[in-house]
Amino acid sequence: MTSETAGEQPVTRQPALQEPVRPVSGEDRVWVDLAGELTPAKSLERVDTATARVVSTVTVIGTLLGGFGVFGATQPSVSGAARWITIAAVACAALAVACALAAQILTITRHLNPENLAAVRAWYKRRIDTRGYPTRAATVLLLIGAVLAGAAAIVALATAEPSQPTIAVTRALDHAAVTALGPSAQGTGAPPTTTITAEVTFRGLTSGQSATVVVSSATSGQVLASAAITPATDGTATRTLTVSGLPPAEPVIVVARGGSQQCRASLGAGSARPVVACGPASP
Repeated sequence: MTSETAGEQPVTRQPALQEPVRPVSGEDRVWVDLAGELTPAKSLERVDTATARVVSTVTVIGTLLGGFGVFGATQPSVSGAARWITIAAVACAALAVACALAAQILTITRHLNPENLAAVRAWYKRRIDTRGYPTRAATVLLLIGAVLAGAAAIVALATAEPSQPTIAVTRALDHAAVTALGPSAQGTGAPPTTTITAEVTFRGLTSGQSATVVVSSATSGQVLASAAITPATDGTATRTLTVSGLPPAEPVIVVARGGSQQCRASLGAGSARPVVACGPASP
């Protein structure tokens, strides 16, 4: 087809080329089926599934905290930064459940005309918005809670110190001395004596480590009793040493050492107050 105007060259217009229509392939049918899943009703079904999954899997936070030893039977078993991270993980889990339950609140619409397509479209849009955002928040909070639970375990492991040992030292007047000091034995002249009992427990020892306990006189340095212990399968080493027949005024020192920890207890003369201290062992 041509068109001419005065003083202009004729312009020829080519007919538009049409691409051949290819037949529908199996892949096209798959995408068509998937497009059918993107309807508003299907979207609300996915919201219900997501909120139910959040509520049912929120216990994974407690499982992580308990499995890593961060959370005990009733309260966190860690301190410092790990404790605050644990609190944040629990808070995220609680908020996740709250958001999921908020998204599941039933709404009732009394004056919706199904014949009005604009009203139906607006109804679905409102429901997807009001339920979709809390569901997304619940899922994100659950993910953050799981990450925080793992972070709390990592921090607890990185900052963990060896289990603190325990030591108990007792000085008691011997029964024979008590009897000799009674009214029926006055004037016998029997000197009173005391018994020193030291109970020591070390935890977290490995199979190649051992613990030692030494009871000695503070004045002469003489060793009154000593013991060496290897740990049990749970890494615990416990020993009780008893020294009898000591004068009541005899000052005694108990030194216990296991792994990288050491305890020292001092029993002074007479009524002097006992002193007990535990800490890292000196090299």
